[in-house]
Amino acid sequence: MLRVGTQSDQWYSDSDPEGSIVYYKSCGFDAVDFNLHCYIPIGELEKKGPPYTSFYDKSLEELYEYFRPLKEACKKHDVEIAQIHAPFPTWLSGQPELNEYIVSVLEKCMAICAFLDCPGIVVHPVHGTDDEWEANMWLYRRLIPAAKKYGVKILLENIFGRYKGRFIQGRVSSPELACKYFDTLTAEAGFDAFGFCFDVGHAIITCQDIPAFIRTLGHRLTNLHIHDNNGLDDLHLMPYTCLTTGNNLVCDWDGIIEALRDIGYRGALCFETFKSVRIMPKEVRGEVLKLISAIGRYFSDRILAE
Repeated sequence: MLRVGTQSDQWYSDSDPEGSIVYYKSCGFDAVDFNLHCYIPIGELEKKGPPYTSFYDKSLEELYEYFRPLKEACKKHDVEIAQIHAPFPTWLSGQPELNEYIVSVLEKCMAICAFLDCPGIVVHPVHGTDDEWEANMWLYRRLIPAAKKYGVKILLENIFGRYKGRFIQGRVSSPELACKYFDTLTAEAGFDAFGFCFDVGHAIITCQDIPAFIRTLGHRLTNLHIHDNNGLDDLHLMPYTCLTTGNNLVCDWDGIIEALRDIGYRGALCFETFKSVRIMPKEVRGEVLKLISAIGRYFSDRILAE
């Protein structure tokens, strides 16, 4: 059985790590995508300007102690931190001092990742500059030494952009470009420093052939962000939620499952379905989480089927 998880947003409380994990496990999950981006408001830092300060100004020893209760709770209740989501945006045009600060934060997040026995950290690619290739190569090259030091993978993710109110393809949002980034960076690193976190919802918005994208990624695919939308907005809903006007599913979930089976995917099935939880009354959110985990087990059974 593949491990099934969701993002820590909506159910995790820093004031009660073990209680949060016990509740989460009772909803049917045994993996988690832990959200480190919740601890730093990069948008506010940009507005305030230097000198920059944040939660991540703590020493590594202080940060380890802060997250130690989470680590111990996960170990005690057999919940794997399957991936960590780094702060974003990871780069801002015309903000060199802030960009350097962000890199220092990302390096600390990679150290936290290793401390939590997590194999990889999702680091969003740069988008919105004239030379995105060079900006992304600058960012990911800067993180290679930390990947080697801490033994964690840097996970690229397909994202989208916006232009005049419309969604457009962002960096790493086509299979060809995703493979080019991954292969170039892996060759430069000289070791297994990179992985790929494929975001299903982002691929729906950018009108990708998702099963073909997955098959093209092949061995490069190590993690998933699974969620649904109507093709018009980044809704972060649970699978099988969105229909076309003709009452057909917007997303080809059967095709996705078949593609994951074809490439022998064995990573966790992590859902980014926080809006399906958020829109519900608090009294029934646990039942929503149980449904999401049940969908994950259904996916797992089909992916692993002979």
